[in-house]
Amino acid sequence: MGINKMTLLVCTLLLSLGIVGAGYSIGKGMYLIKKMSRTVTVKGLAEQAVKSDLGIWEINYREVGSDLLQIDQRLQHDLEVVTAFLKQQGFTDQEIERTPLKVEDRLANIYNQSSTQNETGPRYVVTTGVRVRSPNVDLIQQTVQITEKLLQQGIQLAFDVGLLSPNPSFYYTQLDSIRPKMLSDATKSAHIIAEQFAKDSQSKLGPIQRASQGVFQIMGRDTSTMSADWNSNQNAMGSIDKKVRLVTTIDYLLK
Repeated sequence: MGINKMTLLVCTLLLSLGIVGAGYSIGKGMYLIKKMSRTVTVKGLAEQAVKSDLGIWEINYREVGSDLLQIDQRLQHDLEVVTAFLKQQGFTDQEIERTPLKVEDRLANIYNQSSTQNETGPRYVVTTGVRVRSPNVDLIQQTVQITEKLLQQGIQLAFDVGLLSPNPSFYYTQLDSIRPKMLSDATKSAHIIAEQFAKDSQSKLGPIQRASQGVFQIMGRDTSTMSADWNSNQNAMGSIDKKVRLVTTIDYLLK
């Protein structure tokens, strides 16, 4: 009987110790979870002004008539005139390429059959042109301003209002060369903000718990918002001078 009481006492003692130990472990775990939840999320900003290093410009022209052979001959003449004009400005053969032909047969227009059956005007409208692809963006911009010289030589310039991109369009292709510095600057910016938050909350700033690099945005020089809408993108593509923006998101642990 004494042995049974002793066994019961030992079991009760062990059970009590187990409950206390479990409670301590749970309490410590809750403390750690609460401690780990003391974080602050901040955003770091870095911006850098850049200049486009690639320009793409299309010069389109058209000829109309009812004889495709004659139209082709006139288009060959137009090509020679436009190419000579571009070379005179300083562009090279490697920077000039011909764009595909677009032929519109007015008599084959199924949506306009009633009005074209009795027409005596030109049957075909053929549009083509040249594309200038050059790193000399300043030369492209300067030449765009004097395209009326082509009109003076009889070139029927065609302006495609359906183009989705500005004409000319300018691009910045050296993002990799500035990526490391911008990432460093954005991280420093986030750290300054986090330190100020920790000071204001009477805490100490701990290490980074989580970080997201963010997306590099190339926008127009005078863009003041982070808008990614269509108009903003068009303004950026049509501008030689641009700025690159990076916003990083970083979670810091607070002590």
